[in-house]
Amino acid sequence: MRLTAEQKEAYRRDGVVPVGQVLDKEQVQAARTRLDQMREQELMDRPETERGRYVLRRLNVSAGDPWFGSLVRSPGVLDVAESVLGPNLQYFQDNIFFKPANVGGPTPWHQDNIWWQSNPPNMLTVWIALDDVDARNGAVEYVRGSHSHLMDHTVPVLDPKGFTYNMIDPAIVGTELRERVVSYEVPAGHAVMHHCLTLHSAPSNTSPRDRRAYTVTLMQAGLLPGDLTQFPLLRGSLPS
Repeated sequence: MRLTAEQKEAYRRDGVVPVGQVLDKEQVQAARTRLDQMREQELMDRPETERGRYVLRRLNVSAGDPWFGSLVRSPGVLDVAESVLGPNLQYFQDNIFFKPANVGGPTPWHQDNIWWQSNPPNMLTVWIALDDVDARNGAVEYVRGSHSHLMDHTVPVLDPKGFTYNMIDPAIVGTELRERVVSYEVPAGHAVMHHCLTLHSAPSNTSPRDRRAYTVTLMQAGLLPGDLTQFPLLRGSLPS
């Protein structure tokens, strides 16, 4: 399923666009089962973003569970990415984020490219809901049109492993950018795609429903140095 002309224009203008269903019910259920198994086996990180609130995550999940590599390569994911990145696609990372019912913590405002430093920033993330997601259980919020440049990340956040990194001051979003904030209701198996410079965050999950999500980040082939073991080619070819 490739994007329509209207969806491509929305992505170009806003840096974010809902893309519809990318995984079928069987894929969603299998992903949930694997996620729950990882949780039971304590194979996920558990950063606390507020006292008593936390997010469970597994970064680069397909490296430990190759089944997720089948989702990375699924036509539903690659087709929507190809619509804006072109025919040559390379893997960058895939992650699981789980905000448990009632205690799921918030995600601070940030742009992904503060860490990735892609230049040019020809990278995107396909954010896939594994549960029905809405504002009550922590739907991601995006600032439309914020993908034109990298903003100053000035608010320090202490990672549970002791590494301090910086996020966007939420006061800026609450004043200057508030009218451009948007979030989407995303049924399980459906996705929202955002540019690596699009400013986004997610509130706490205070609802009685879990919020499980899977993300796939792709880049225009040849964008970053690294071998094909780390960044496998998924479609097309590398530049000569």
